[in-house]
Amino acid sequence: MAASFETTYVKNVGSTETVLYTAPPGLTGRHLIISMVSTNIFGSAIPITAKLVRGSDTVYIAYNKRVLANDTVDLLINNSKIMIENGDEIRVSAPVDDAFSMIMTVVEEVET
Repeated sequence: MAASFETTYVKNVGSTETVLYTAPPGLTGRHLIISMVSTNIFGSAIPITAKLVRGSDTVYIAYNKRVLANDTVDLLINNSKIMIENGDEIRVSAPVDDAFSMIMTVVEEVET
């Protein structure tokens, strides 16, 4: 299977943790996150948390990252990328409801 670009989003990130993306199985099961953009739609500065969950392990991509009102940030700093595997989940949350919109782009099946 050839690599393909996939975009996923959540319109209203809030206090209930939401799964932004689950890495699908495939020939390689390896996928590359190339952007994770978060926009504060709350109206005042507020933090956002994004994390990678692999089985029983949790690794934070951004932990209580403060984003100014009406500001947009890419949570992957310095143009970094993150390799994820079959079954990995990217989860997002904020301290209040309807605080952020998130959009993420992934290249699926990056190794053949």
